[in-house]
Amino acid sequence: MTLSPPTSRTPSGYSFASHKEAGLFGNRWLVTKPDDGERLADFVAPDDDQFLVSVCTNSMFTKGAGESPFTVGIIYAGWLENGDFYQVLDLEKDAVCLAKNSDKLSEHAVLNLGLSLIRALKHLHKNEFVHGAICPEAIYAVNGRYKLGEYWWAHTLTGKTLDPDLFQYFPMRVSLSALRFFAPEVLLGFPPQRESDLYALGALMYYLLTGETPCRMPSETEPMIVIEKLAKESPRSILEFNKNLSKPTVLIIEKLLDKDPDNRSNIFRFEEMLAAAVGEEPAKEDFLD
Repeated sequence: MTLSPPTSRTPSGYSFASHKEAGLFGNRWLVTKPDDGERLADFVAPDDDQFLVSVCTNSMFTKGAGESPFTVGIIYAGWLENGDFYQVLDLEKDAVCLAKNSDKLSEHAVLNLGLSLIRALKHLHKNEFVHGAICPEAIYAVNGRYKLGEYWWAHTLTGKTLDPDLFQYFPMRVSLSALRFFAPEVLLGFPPQRESDLYALGALMYYLLTGETPCRMPSETEPMIVIEKLAKESPRSILEFNKNLSKPTVLIIEKLLDKDPDNRSNIFRFEEMLAAAVGEEPAKEDFLD
């Protein structure tokens, strides 16, 4: 089905060019601007859906969070006169979403992805944001590099959603794709913190290396049941599914998936470990401690 552009021109000077695909919320379009070229943009028509209004407003408040080589920037975000929402992303048209990449990543590629996302999280946390919903749909491959985007569920470092009304929808309206990577403390009802993002990264890397989630997924799909059952599970050893992984990779995953948030709080240490694992810098003597 071909969609008609919602409006020929947006207030920020971008023109809708063509529909690309369905986004996490609404539709993703290719937009153009004479002095800025082509970019991808999200367009959402909430109508009377207060959840969509809230999730869009939450994303709008993260403008500026993406000013890093490892994050997807939001160039413009706002509301059209008819009540529709759109945001222009600093994302090239040929960016490939990790969720749509059918190629299995090598161990080295997953470690490189992990290092890029650690640096993305360092940037977000420095700007006092917690991503809150890391999943394959939030990661993009751009010119051989990985970027983190999709800030719809972002929280402050104090555990509050940026749009206060979104709190009532978290985590029940979060997609199952993201719920399966949630940290145990978030599953138990605590708001996501910096350490929760690190757990989600470890869970995502585990999934990319094995095709399995660390905790066994229940057969049910109702969010509350999934949350309750996942909260009772403990991560399974990654070696149960892939015995060929290097010792450093196994160690990094295990430390990221520690059930105690305090034991995964040092993002700088994880950056050092991942940089050593991909050969970017020499491993320190206590690497395997």
